[in-house]
Amino acid sequence: MLFVADLHLGLEYELAKMGVNIPFQTERILGELLDLVKKHKPDRLVLLGDVKHGVPITSFQERREIPRFFDALLKEVGRIEVTRGNHDGNIQDLVPEGIEIHSSKGILIGDDYKIAAFHGHAWPKPKLLEADLIVAGHNHPTVLLNTPLGIRISQRAWMKGTCEASRLTKAYLEQEGVRFEGDPVEAFRGQYGVDVDSPEMILMPTFNDILGGLPVNSETPQSLLGPLLRREAIDVDDFEVYLLDGTYLGHVGFLRSLIEPR
Repeated sequence: MLFVADLHLGLEYELAKMGVNIPFQTERILGELLDLVKKHKPDRLVLLGDVKHGVPITSFQERREIPRFFDALLKEVGRIEVTRGNHDGNIQDLVPEGIEIHSSKGILIGDDYKIAAFHGHAWPKPKLLEADLIVAGHNHPTVLLNTPLGIRISQRAWMKGTCEASRLTKAYLEQEGVRFEGDPVEAFRGQYGVDVDSPEMILMPTFNDILGGLPVNSETPQSLLGPLLRREAIDVDDFEVYLLDGTYLGHVGFLRSLIEPR
């Protein structure tokens, strides 16, 4: 199984309207994704939202390139799914037959080991919180690195950590307006019939490398994207940060302490 987040195909059209002209990137992005598919040979590809970029209007570029993009992938992968992101309006009209489109509330994959997969701009279905692992995009995590020349560079990064069950369920119940007393985990079980046991979480980097990102070592949790982070349902200070090549950089809290304010 291969997970990919935040392709934002058609971003170049939006940039062009702002006076920034760059070549169309869809073929390059497709080539990079096909290289991964051919290397790892997944039988299932899950795109975690924001396949397209234009909102609320779908651009001519997206209408032309997205069907071709999926046609090429279908030749290599037997099953392709999309969990809707906040940029994926009318995505169902652009993909060829056979592509599975899921709501923004995500999907639960597996039996013995359960994976919750969703974009991250909306709360997932309650059932997804019983997962062993939560995988989400949307946040575009990056890390700011200081260089010997005194210049800061931004690199895409993975974030990995554990969601504390009581904190996660408390935030979920509060945003749903559910009144409760005592243990929020027990209250969540009583409300939704779901057991939550501190799942692991991976926040995915953007696959499209020309997108901007939020530097996790300088932004406060409230500045990051998505309700789970803004409602402090998870403590990102304890999350580990990795570069795309797997280089471990440390915990978010530690990395924030290294950034000197300017």
